[in-house]
Amino acid sequence: MKKIINLFILLILISITKVDAANYTLKELIPVNIETTIVTDNFSYKSFYYNKDYVVFKGIKNLSDKELPISITIGLFDKDKKNIGTIHYCNEDELLMSKEEKSYAIKIDNNNMINKKTTKDIHYIAILDENIHCRKGGKDEFAGQKIEEIGMFKNTELDSKTKFLIQIIVIISVALVTIFLYEFLFTNRFTNMDGDDTRIGYKEYNKELKYKREKELREHPPEPKKVKKNKSDEVLEQEKNAKNEDKSGTELHNMYKK
Repeated sequence: MKKIINLFILLILISITKVDAANYTLKELIPVNIETTIVTDNFSYKSFYYNKDYVVFKGIKNLSDKELPISITIGLFDKDKKNIGTIHYCNEDELLMSKEEKSYAIKIDNNNMINKKTTKDIHYIAILDENIHCRKGGKDEFAGQKIEEIGMFKNTELDSKTKFLIQIIVIISVALVTIFLYEFLFTNRFTNMDGDDTRIGYKEYNKELKYKREKELREHPPEPKKVKKNKSDEVLEQEKNAKNEDKSGTELHNMYKK
């Protein structure tokens, strides 16, 4: 029943709304009530325009060789050409077969707007992307930006797996920092960091080295050093004998005796 009602609304909009046709491209401002066609890699958005809170497509054609849900990213802009909302649309219940084409309409309401703006503030729309990855949300992604500032549209939203990984890393990091601070402030685990225990440990290490050296000397004493001789053994022997000779009968001895 809902599909029938939407189709009925679409037919009425197409039949009663007078629009002017013009040529616009991706990421270009399109005034309301201006009809244009934009072709992307996967879709041809034929003869679409914004009017009466609907973006009406006379035809959306799947240009790919596989089945795709109808998807698109539409930027909404005010009279100053500033973004006041972004719609990442993807209807996974509405699939287009390869090369299939159908008429379509996307409802715009105040929930798609930012900063208390309403659909009455919409003066321009722009097709930013074909939203092939079926993004959702992000209505304030380009809030306040002009179309030139948005530039090349990129899928910068992190997927759920990446967000989960970042959360795990943050939790682990916070836990490690908390444990470190607790042990540093309330335990003795990091007392060496003030230098006292480092000096005590170094002193004990020196004592241990001294004990090992003394033990080594006791068990393996060094051999005594040999005295270096300036005279030969024969000369030393002669000098020794000369000292022991009886000089009492010599003339020199008798001279001193007188």
